[in-house]
Amino acid sequence: MMSLMGGWHRLAAKFRASSGIHGEKIRFASMAIGTGLFPARYRRALIVTVGPSGIYLSVIFFFRLLHPPLFIPWSAVKAVQRERSWLVHHVAVTLHDFDKRLFFRGNAGKKILETFSAGTGVTRGANLEPQI
Repeated sequence: MMSLMGGWHRLAAKFRASSGIHGEKIRFASMAIGTGLFPARYRRALIVTVGPSGIYLSVIFFFRLLHPPLFIPWSAVKAVQRERSWLVHHVAVTLHDFDKRLFFRGNAGKKILETFSAGTGVTRGANLEPQI
C-alpha cells in the first residue's frame, strides 16, 4: 500500500534498477517521500548506496514486496539541499519530473549532499555543516 500511495511505485516506473552501483553503502537508512499529513516514511528500512553515477535505493528484505530497487542518476536530480522542519534536520532531494521530494536523514542525507555538491561544484560555507 505504501509503495502505491507513497510514490515508490511511480519512481520505479522511471528509475527501476537492473543492478547495483559502486559507492558508499548505508544500511538501515531512513527516507520519506513527500510531505503533509501522509508522507511515505521508511524508517531504518532502506539500504542507500551513493556513488559517482547516482543514488541506489533498496528496501530491506522484510518490506521489499512492491518495492523494487531504484537507481536515480544524478542527471535526474534537480536539487539537493539541507532543510529543517520542526526540530528535525534532513536533506531534501528534488527530482526533475516528479512532484514529491525525497527526504533523507542521518548518514545517507550527509553523503547525498556531499556527493551532489562535489559533482555540481556547489560550495557550502563552514556554518552549513550537516547537523543531521
